[in-house]
Amino acid sequence: MNRAKLKAFDAIEITNLSKVKRLKIRNIRKVLSLVFSLLGIPSSQASILLCDNKFIRKLNRKFFNESGVTDVISFPLKDATNPQYLGEVVICVEEAAKLAKIYSNTWQEELVLYLIHGILHIIGFDDIKAKDRLKMQAKQEKILSKLLQGHKRIVSGISV
Repeated sequence: MNRAKLKAFDAIEITNLSKVKRLKIRNIRKVLSLVFSLLGIPSSQASILLCDNKFIRKLNRKFFNESGVTDVISFPLKDATNPQYLGEVVICVEEAAKLAKIYSNTWQEELVLYLIHGILHIIGFDDIKAKDRLKMQAKQEKILSKLLQGHKRIVSGISV
């Protein structure tokens, strides 16, 4: 990936509050850049927060009145004031590590799947109705497959 394409996505803010895994933020930024590129989205702004179970459980309770842990919470925030800002995605690294074992993925692949899922939510995809969920799952699997085929080194390199 050339430097010019990466520059377009410098407005992606990534905050790591997780102590579960050591993460290489530069490679997470590259993955996000690739996801936006595969989706055909021009330069955009978004915030990504990487956290643990305790943190995401609090958010889940506060915003969705759910008591358990979840893997991804997305807050689509696009409006007329700043149309380039798409929203915020909160990802539980601890859940990625736990569920990767169940789904026979690496935790890095699981984390990337959550990144894709969250981005799809902030650009308008929904997974509440079965029809919409199937459409969203097909899209995220297609993107993940392309990333793993052409950029597996970047995906596996999100850990230190």
